Amino acid sequence: MGRVEGKVALVTGGASGIGAATVRRLAEEGAAVVAADIQDDKGETLAKDLAGEGLRVAYRHCDVTSLAELEETVASTVSEFGGLDVLHNNAASTGGGYVADIDPEVWRQSLAVMLDAVFFGCKAGIPAMLERGGGSIINTSSVAGFYGEMLSAPYATAKAGVLNLTRTVAIEYGRQGIRCNAICPGAVDTPLLALIHQVSPRTPAEMADMHALGRCLEPREIANVVLFLASDESSAMTGASLVVDGGLTAGTRITGFPQAGGGAYR
Repeated sequence: MGRVEGKVALVTGGASGIGAATVRRLAEEGAAVVAADIQDDKGETLAKDLAGEGLRVAYRHCDVTSLAELEETVASTVSEFGGLDVLHNNAASTGGGYVADIDPEVWRQSLAVMLDAVFFGCKAGIPAMLERGGGSIINTSSVAGFYGEMLSAPYATAKAGVLNLTRTVAIEYGRQGIRCNAICPGAVDTPLLALIHQVSPRTPAEMADMHALGRCLEPREIANVVLFLASDESSAMTGASLVVDGGLTAGTRITGFPQAGGGAYR
């Protein structure tokens, strides 16, 4: 028996990065999974490849900025697989700059993809979960939800909003069997990080060195945490914000001392 055997999951932003890794991990552990995205080629290829491995995976085109499309995707998931037990609101966007220079349309689009869409996902998914007697919602926030970040006001603002939306869903629906938690990744090797590398004054090696582990993270490592939150192993957890950042935010490193190489620093 897998850790989410018999459960039905929906993952937004499921065609690449953390989303695709999560689709695979949930399916490997026994869930029927729908990957929702607007990257149709990637999503359809992912579903075909995983189905070829004997896993129950389907792809659905879904613009998460549309409540109607999310409601349709939830309805399709319920129709095909019999219900909804796990919802991973994971879609992301890019766009930023200095606050006074940000195009208002870039601001609105960023919040639409990363904050409005989480609300829409919850609004569409909660009724289906209530029909099953409960479920688990996992929202992708970020360590940027706790701290400001240069040239990233839309991203950081949306991710901060996700944290309090997560807490609110948790306290409103906990007694009806629905748990809601957020994950807060650091730098993960995804297409979004590749875009950051193109504009960041830090080299990839310098960025990796900022983590206590000395490296950026892999999507599967984040997917493993989503799997835990989706499973009954995390039955006591709701309203939590799990930092999964390889030690990126464990300290300020303001002194500039190097990490010990296995022994005490001298």
